Amino acid sequence: MRKNQISLMVTTILAGFASTASAATWQAGDWELGLGGNVNTFYTVTNCDAGDLGAGGGTFAGLACLDPDTGTFTGSDTHSVSNGLLPASLNFSAKTKQNGYDLSGNVNVYYGIASQDTNGLAGDALDFSTVDARQVYMTFGNEKMGTVKAGRDFGLFGFDPIINDISLVGNGATFTAAGPGHTTLGGLGYGYVYTDRLAQINWTTPKRGGAEATIGVFNPVDGVESDGVTAQSTADGGQPGFHGRASYDFDRGNGVKGRVSVTGINQKVKLANGNKPSINGAEVFGKVDVNNLGLAASYYQGKGMDTLGLGGIIFPGFDSTTGEAEKSKGGMVQATYKVGKTKLGVNVAQSKQTNLTKVKNDKVTVGAYHNLTDSLTLVGEVSRQKSNLEGVGTDKSGSVAVGAMLSF
Repeated sequence: MRKNQISLMVTTILAGFASTASAATWQAGDWELGLGGNVNTFYTVTNCDAGDLGAGGGTFAGLACLDPDTGTFTGSDTHSVSNGLLPASLNFSAKTKQNGYDLSGNVNVYYGIASQDTNGLAGDALDFSTVDARQVYMTFGNEKMGTVKAGRDFGLFGFDPIINDISLVGNGATFTAAGPGHTTLGGLGYGYVYTDRLAQINWTTPKRGGAEATIGVFNPVDGVESDGVTAQSTADGGQPGFHGRASYDFDRGNGVKGRVSVTGINQKVKLANGNKPSINGAEVFGKVDVNNLGLAASYYQGKGMDTLGLGGIIFPGFDSTTGEAEKSKGGMVQATYKVGKTKLGVNVAQSKQTNLTKVKNDKVTVGAYHNLTDSLTLVGEVSRQKSNLEGVGTDKSGSVAVGAMLSF
């Protein structure tokens, strides 16, 4: 697969997470309507080390320095003004209570501030930014039955790590900085895989003593298979994806609170040779806040996925000859400390692929996040990435980003 095609594909599947808070609410009969969202912008300088850049044929550290217009790698600093890990968003909600059931509908639309041409590549001044409805779903339920969600929303696998990553309101690892798309990578491919946005029907149990569980069926994703020469998409294996998560939230008082969760996923795919292997994975996550100190950690193992996404995105998830599934694993540790209205944080993460394509990605992000007001956060981050592809070489990149996130 050509490098600019890889860039397009990854940029296309990346999206952000919308705040559920609303800047405005109003009544329309029995319905409460809400409107909120965010706008964020970052000035980022990405540094690309000379040497093996591009040797990995698409390693994540190298892709930070890819020019998607030309498919070549730059060994010089790259400057960009673009979104961070989150795109901008506009979020509409409607909720009511009828016959003892809580009902809601949600439509969240995302916007990229960097312009793109008609091929989805980074564009020029007269090109247009992209708009996409990433979340469109309804919920219904009550305290007795729990809640059913139906529609398009984020998956369960990989959700807790990314929603708690310090770079959720920042940049983290950059991606195609010479031609930025919707978002950066944050920690995707470095410690956890992308949770993705999937059509789904799931049920969350009533919360009892801080414990709850969610289980659901999800529209199956296409995997990627390769015979070592060419790559192609798999078909779904005749069944939906199954996701499940059990979690426990606790508050011990005196500023001590936290969350632990365990998540699993399973889905069959069908290879061109008729084999039907599975995409599956397991993940554990935990965090604890003790007054101004915050600690978080996660770990996952998966089959049929690379370090970025389910089914394989940069590298194939399956060997089309043998049917063997790619194995990957990774995790992150993070510490934050609040000083007045400023939060300081460090995130250290690593992901590996261990059999078909042996890759190791390492990342360190250090950041400062200052609440200038309740709605406006000023952000400064420094990140450093390294990717080693066994037998090929090592790619390195780094970035310095300053910007702001306005949530409303």
